[in-house]
Formats: sequence, structure tokens, C-alpha cells
Amino acid sequence: MTVQQRTYRGVAYDASQHEQPSKQAVDHTYRGQHYDAPLRHDAAAAETGVELHYRGATYEHRQAEAQNQVNS
Repeated sequence: MTVQQRTYRGVAYDASQHEQPSKQAVDHTYRGQHYDAPLRHDAAAAETGVELHYRGATYEHRQAEAQNQVNS
């Protein structure tokens, strides 16, 4: 079995052969809401700056400082 193959209930299959949803807009309704959008969408870009709120105070995330504390 190769790295690409997976097994479901004893049957091996190639995950790379799965049909991917189209990026073409589709007219559909979900829970009463009307949409005209593609069924497939790309993930949103990750936010590098994180703003933390705790008990009404705002804190800036200091990722580099936290990383140094973990590594030391």
C-alpha cells in the first residue's frame, strides 16, 4: 500500500482520485438562506497579529518572546 492509499473497511482507495467540488458558483438554499456561491472555497489567510481580550483589557500577543521562553 502506498502513502496515497487509504483503507476503508478493508478496501484500499487512492485519496488523490476523489472528485473535488467546482469553484463555479452554484445557486443553492441552506436552512432557508439563499446562496449563489461556489461549493468549494479556499481557506482564509491566517492572521499573524492576534489581539487578545481579557477582562476588558487588550493584550498584544508576543509570539517571539513566548517562543524564547519555551526554548530556554
